[in-house]
Amino acid sequence: MTQREGSGAVLSLDRLVALAGQAGPVTVAGLSHGRVAGLSGPRRGEGGDLYDLRPFIDGDDPRLVDPAASARSGRPQLRRRHEEVERSVLLIVDFRAPMFWGTRGRFRSVAAAEAAALEGWVCVRAGGRVGLAIIRDDGIDRLPARPREAAMLEIAGTLARTHEEAMDAAPAAVSLSERLGQIAGRLPSGMAVLLATGLDDPGDGFFDMATDLMRRNPFEILLVQDAVETAPPPGRFAARIGDVLSRGRFGVSPTAAVLSERGIAARIVRAEADEVLPV
Repeated sequence: MTQREGSGAVLSLDRLVALAGQAGPVTVAGLSHGRVAGLSGPRRGEGGDLYDLRPFIDGDDPRLVDPAASARSGRPQLRRRHEEVERSVLLIVDFRAPMFWGTRGRFRSVAAAEAAALEGWVCVRAGGRVGLAIIRDDGIDRLPARPREAAMLEIAGTLARTHEEAMDAAPAAVSLSERLGQIAGRLPSGMAVLLATGLDDPGDGFFDMATDLMRRNPFEILLVQDAVETAPPPGRFAARIGDVLSRGRFGVSPTAAVLSERGIAARIVRAEADEVLPV
């Protein structure tokens, strides 16, 4: 066994495949069986069962605001209903250099890949299609959206192989917005997008880009956070950045609050947790 194995730094292909057992059979209710280009048309009236709620953003149809959910949350919430016969999801996993660390349990990169893989298994078990885009410092690896378990097995293998390669690659300063912009420009309208990231170095315009993307595609962030970001240890610590040695305190990461303020849907993935499901 190498020093990395068993340390939480390795992305295990066996574990990614085993996540299928946690996905289970999923029944997607409220779908029409009439298909036009893979999508169903709306039923009479609003049609379909409620899929989920998300914060209202400028440009949304105000007639779809849910009064009860808006009152409960204190901000306008929009209803979304099942309209897709065959759900299509693009998993975007951030393997840039800032993702390769962790203080407990798993590396943030491992937690991101496992959370995204579980979402992929759930989708294919429900009859949907899953594609993959891996963001690296030196480019983007892509797999087209395909159905069935074979697609997820290929995605799991690609994630494990690329994770090992990216961990040993020379880091380069590349913003998340730069890579996301390259992916968003090729997205089919209506394809759901799940971005698993720690949101390090989002880059100028990331939040505006995410807001624009939400108008065309269901978009959600699986926000991976280490224990030191959610429950920082007390006291002062010394850190060397380049040739400079500084002392300071850790603070709670404001990223989740910023996403909430901007109305961007996000779920927290705790890197130190044993379970894979985002909370």
